Amino acid sequence: MMFTIAAWGFHGPANLTVEKAKAELAQQGIAIVHIPLDQPLPDCDVVWVQGCHRPSRATEVIEAAGDKPLYTVPPNAQHLMKRTAYGEGVDKRIADALRTCTPARLVHAALLCAGEDPGECPDDIPRGRYPTAAPADPVGTVGVAASGLHVAAGDAAYIDAVAEALVAQQLRPIVWLGDPSDMSEPVDVWLNLTGFTLTGNHGAPQLERGIELAEGNDAQLITPVPLQRGTLAEWTDPGTTGLWPTAVSMNIAIPELEGATVPWVFAGRDPSTELLTPVVENVARMAERLRRLVTLRRTANKDRKLSITIFGHDGDGTVGTAAHLDVFESLLEFLRFLDQQGYTVELPANKDELIDRIVGDGGGGARSASSELGRLPAPQYARLLGAHVKRIEGAWRKTPGEVDTDGRDLIIRGAQFGNVVVGIQPQFGDVSDPAELLMRDDATPSHSFAAYYLWLEHVFGHDAMLHFGTHGALEFMPGRQTGLALDDWPLLLTGSVPHSYLYVMANPGEGTIAKRRSAAGLISYLTPPLADADLYGNLEELSIALDADASDIDRLAEACGFDAGMDRVELRRELERIRRSPIAMGLHVLGRPMLSEQTKRSVELATTYGHSPEVLNELEEKLQVNEEMTALEHAFTGYTAPVPGGDPARRPDALPTGRNIHGVDPATVPTPNAWERGRATAEELIQKHQQEHGEFPETIAMVLWGIDNIKTQGEGIAQAFALVGAQPVTGPRGRVDSYRILPLEELGRPRVDVVCTLSGVCRDVMPNPIALLDEAIREIATLNEPLAYNPIARHASDSAEELDIPLVEAAVRIFSAAPGNYGTGVNKLIQAASWDDDAELAQMYLHRMGHAWGASNGAKAHAVLERSLGTVDATFQNVDSAETSLAGVDHYFEFLGGVTKTVEKLRGQAPQSYVSHAWHAKPGVETLQDAMRLESRTRILNPKWVNAQLEHGYCGVAQVRTRLENTYGMQATTGVVDGWVFDQAAELLLLDEDMRQRMEQENPAAVNSMTTRLLEAHDRGLWDASDTHIAELEELADRLDDILEGI
Repeated sequence: MMFTIAAWGFHGPANLTVEKAKAELAQQGIAIVHIPLDQPLPDCDVVWVQGCHRPSRATEVIEAAGDKPLYTVPPNAQHLMKRTAYGEGVDKRIADALRTCTPARLVHAALLCAGEDPGECPDDIPRGRYPTAAPADPVGTVGVAASGLHVAAGDAAYIDAVAEALVAQQLRPIVWLGDPSDMSEPVDVWLNLTGFTLTGNHGAPQLERGIELAEGNDAQLITPVPLQRGTLAEWTDPGTTGLWPTAVSMNIAIPELEGATVPWVFAGRDPSTELLTPVVENVARMAERLRRLVTLRRTANKDRKLSITIFGHDGDGTVGTAAHLDVFESLLEFLRFLDQQGYTVELPANKDELIDRIVGDGGGGARSASSELGRLPAPQYARLLGAHVKRIEGAWRKTPGEVDTDGRDLIIRGAQFGNVVVGIQPQFGDVSDPAELLMRDDATPSHSFAAYYLWLEHVFGHDAMLHFGTHGALEFMPGRQTGLALDDWPLLLTGSVPHSYLYVMANPGEGTIAKRRSAAGLISYLTPPLADADLYGNLEELSIALDADASDIDRLAEACGFDAGMDRVELRRELERIRRSPIAMGLHVLGRPMLSEQTKRSVELATTYGHSPEVLNELEEKLQVNEEMTALEHAFTGYTAPVPGGDPARRPDALPTGRNIHGVDPATVPTPNAWERGRATAEELIQKHQQEHGEFPETIAMVLWGIDNIKTQGEGIAQAFALVGAQPVTGPRGRVDSYRILPLEELGRPRVDVVCTLSGVCRDVMPNPIALLDEAIREIATLNEPLAYNPIARHASDSAEELDIPLVEAAVRIFSAAPGNYGTGVNKLIQAASWDDDAELAQMYLHRMGHAWGASNGAKAHAVLERSLGTVDATFQNVDSAETSLAGVDHYFEFLGGVTKTVEKLRGQAPQSYVSHAWHAKPGVETLQDAMRLESRTRILNPKWVNAQLEHGYCGVAQVRTRLENTYGMQATTGVVDGWVFDQAAELLLLDEDMRQRMEQENPAAVNSMTTRLLEAHDRGLWDASDTHIAELEELADRLDDILEGI
């Protein structure tokens, strides 16, 4: 009778290895039976298992194996360690043999299992240089890191295909098996085919060694994705959403920690052979990009052609603006730097000339249009886009569409400065009526958007592409979320050109999307310096009156907008909070370090996080050093070291800037510290609601973003776990792959039903913890608990009955936009003033966000979302940054405001909204109304903040306009903005002659936008303005219209 070993759950090269070992073992009376992990264990003598990383699966394996010897391949599956505790002697020898899966080592381990002694463990892993062809006259050398295990298993065809593609591009491949640091020959670029880090292995990535290796060659590190556990058919399926969570973690997120870029899928498993099969078109595109990169390294600076893209946004004086950045001052400084480095640049005389050449209007001074850079004839455009033009015509009418065209040509906006083009990325589409686009399931970029990138590539012929500032729309174009194919819009439009993206250090969430979906290397830039908001005007007078115990305290308090009857202690506390609130002073200019006195508030804030004195000293020093200019130019051809994204005070290790921002490995989120902080905030949220309303909240709608969950390492997700009464469990290797349902007696309160509404960024960058949270919520919905203490189970049961669907579908509580789509659309409707009533905002929100995530993987679930939001008592979101804050971007009113307005329409009354300032060392919970009061007093109504913005001219005025616009958006969606905010904003910004003229001189379009928006607020009943205010604003609007129209 033969000795039988069950190889359970082997896949990929390990399965191939088993097949190669079978024949030799059969001759020695040993049979290996390979079975998938989801099939029953057959009768056998010994069990080998691979890929057992989930506790539930481990339990099943242990139970099925019974008393049989059980070994894991490799021997490190944490949830099986107790069952497979290897001792000394034979057990240890078996474990050592199975540590690496090769044919000879499997044979060796099998013989040991059968009671034989085969001697020393063989080492049959190929190492060193793998033979390939080479071009006769190579343009450069590519170091290719590849897996010796795959070669040993006979799975090397994909390596050969990549090498052949490189040779076809006149590149010399040096394919290295094993540790690439053993290779001494210099390379121009590293291409890592292992699907992991350049050095180390899945159990022990060696990030520092990989970084040193890339830095030593100053070679960019390209790490494409092999679909180790997925098939090409699954990836190419039109319904696919992208890569699965384990692939995002292992193949993308972890390699990004060593500076890897370009995570294109280049190979996938053939289920019939288990071999990795190359994606021919992606391999060819990758080889072409490497050839262009290597060629650029050898091109003299004077001959390099560079495209710099700034962003069109929605017009109204915001063309060319970016988060926290004075784009035009930075752009001017960068053009001067390029000129000094020998690039062929025709420099503008000053910033005003630069602005007028790009945002020009024929010399009228209004700065309300965009200059013409070039044209792409419609027939040429259609030819270049090929069959894909039909996709655009389905959404945007027949070529050339209606945006940026004269009916014959598509017009490209921007200006040329020698060999450098500064182009304006077109808007996503026609913002005057966004509803039709946003309601479509097959949305595409507009003709003008596609034509812009085709012009850069095929007419201008750029050698390198740079997106300048945070952020544009390219990376948010429809398509797969990760692991893009050539027909996904970001990859389709950018082609093979080397791509860099200048990105603010404080936004690793959206930066990660830019890196993955537009294949960009990120270069970080600094946030503006912080300062105390201080007191001003009536606030300062009130403070003085309190100190003097004056008689007019109540009058001054009322003038400041404080609630009637606030006692003196509370007033003093609130004034001190206003005075000490950190606010961003102005905008950053590329390459410009902070002055010593500008660092003080950031360092002071950093002390609250418990950093050591050494770290605080380093922070102060690093803020005064800035090499962004050099780093940005160097990034076109060289390696940029990785750095975590984050705010300077909380993440001093994110400094100095000028490095490649990365996020976190989602499989490690939430961390234990994030769990403790998140749980505390969740309990405070419950208590706050009970204080405000005298009752326990049954359902809370939470907004989860990628940016704050990256910066806090998962506090928001931890809050959701805590509210429902579950705890994420971190394993010995730091990975969160299980959870524990907290019994009610341990929880000490009822569970809270949580409706999690995710940004598209959070959906994409946090797939692992989102899947785990979804699993926990669905399990809680099935628990046999008193329904009064488990509203999740009660609501899910009610929904299942009402909607006639299974309980597992009714228990869905994680929602986001459709696969490859981003945003709620609510902000677009409000910005375009294309909504008639609140119902349209709610309808847009439900349509856009009605897709279930986690196990549902983006399936439509509009009815479940509507039913779930109909039970909501409160809405909640974390605020991630002091620099940005609630009115700094439109996304807060888009997401928190959007869900709040939708709940109001469904329930007939507005829910209470809360926020937590997650950037605080001790985050607290407060009502959205109180937070918006602080927000308004410290920024849009604060002359200190406004004047700091206006020091930057055009871009500064645009920032003032943006903050007022977002304050309006918050009022339109939540109704929490007090009338005095708009009163004082009108008086400070528009009705004060000196202030208005200052802004009007630099950016009249933005001033006009502010004026018309306040008038719209009055017309919609969102602001009860005085007749005097309205009359003055209407007169101003008429005059500004004449200026903008050139009258």
